[in-house]
Amino acid sequence: MSAMVRIFCILLALLAGRFAEAACELSEGELLAKYVQARGGYEAIESQHALRIISIHHEGKWNPTFDYRVMKPGYMWIAAIYDDGVIIREGFDGERGWEKWGDKPAEYVGGDAHKGVNQGAVSPVHLYGLHHMESLGAEVKLLGCEILDGTEYYVLKVVSAFGTDIDYYINAKSYLLERSRTTRPLHPTQDPTPILVEERWTDFRAVDGVLHPFAFSQWDVNKNERLTWLEILGISRLDAAEKAHFAKPD
Repeated sequence: MSAMVRIFCILLALLAGRFAEAACELSEGELLAKYVQARGGYEAIESQHALRIISIHHEGKWNPTFDYRVMKPGYMWIAAIYDDGVIIREGFDGERGWEKWGDKPAEYVGGDAHKGVNQGAVSPVHLYGLHHMESLGAEVKLLGCEILDGTEYYVLKVVSAFGTDIDYYINAKSYLLERSRTTRPLHPTQDPTPILVEERWTDFRAVDGVLHPFAFSQWDVNKNERLTWLEILGISRLDAAEKAHFAKPD
């Protein structure tokens, strides 16, 4: 490598470092304020009470239709409908997680499965935002900045009251939440092996004044392998939803 090339590489590294440092000038409060504004503003986000998301889930040879519903303050329900007619359901009733596989009786779940459905109920990607996490009992800490695939992100660590530990990545230019990373099993009740999972959100579109991602995927970070992805067909607000809808079926 010539001296000129070495100098050029050093300058690029210094510039990259300066840009990363500049991206980290915001405090946690300033960052969350910009994030809220980028997503649509406090009033628009607060006006959401319940959502329904219809998508096609792609994972290996399986492509079920997902009917996913969430409601404040902390309810979640999902039905995965397969081509052969089998329906797998799971949910969070506000206190406990449950699942029902086909014709088998529904059962309450614990451990990582419980954490997973609880996390779905309070996810900052749907009804809530990252600015709600502390009021929901989580510990929130700004870790600094990181560059992933050439994009600079602020990194917020959120440790929930029920035990999930997730790093969220906010784009340092758009202030949109685009990624998260956590170590967990992909399907806890099927394979409890934990892996480093990255979730990615793209294709943001406004739904009644709030930006929602219309593209979602999960990746095995260590293998750089896409595990699942969603083809989102529609996101709509629900004007009314009953708590009983989220209860474990009899």
